[in-house]
Amino acid sequence: MSKSIETRQQIIDNNTGELLHDTTNIIDIHHMTAEPAYIKLYIDDLGLLSRLSAGESQILIYVAACADYKGMVALPTGIKTRIVKTIGCSDSAVNNAVNKFCKENILRKEGGGLYELNPDYFARGKWREIRERRKDFQTKITYRRDGTRMIETNTIE
Repeated sequence: MSKSIETRQQIIDNNTGELLHDTTNIIDIHHMTAEPAYIKLYIDDLGLLSRLSAGESQILIYVAACADYKGMVALPTGIKTRIVKTIGCSDSAVNNAVNKFCKENILRKEGGGLYELNPDYFARGKWREIRERRKDFQTKITYRRDGTRMIETNTIE
C-alpha cells in the first residue's frame, strides 16, 4: 500500500477574500526508508560492551525509554509488569537484568524503585546539567592490543 503526505498552502487577501496562491504538494513515502531508531543502536553497542544478552538489551531499551530529563527511571511493579508483557519475558528476568545494569554501572539505584541512568551512556536535556550529573559516575574502558578490554566503574556516593 502506497502512503503519501499531502500539504496545502493557500494565501488569501484578507481585504478582498481573493485566493492569491494555492499550492498542493504530495510526497510519496512508499519508497522512503525508515529512519533507524538511534537509541537502539547505542544500546546495542552498550550491550556488546557490557556483555548483555539480547533479552537484557531489550529490557534496557524499555528502561531507557522511561527516563525523564534528569536521567531518572521509576521502576515500580506496574512498569516491570509492562516490560514483562511487552518483551515476553519473566518477572525474574527483568529483576535480574536491572540488578546486572546496576552491577555494570549502567544504572544506579536511588531507592524505592527509583534508578538513575549513567549519564556517560544516556543523556537527555541541557548539556550543562548532563555534565554535572556525569561527575557522580566514573567509567573508564581500556582496550589492549590483544583485543581484550578492561572496564573500571566507580559510583561516587
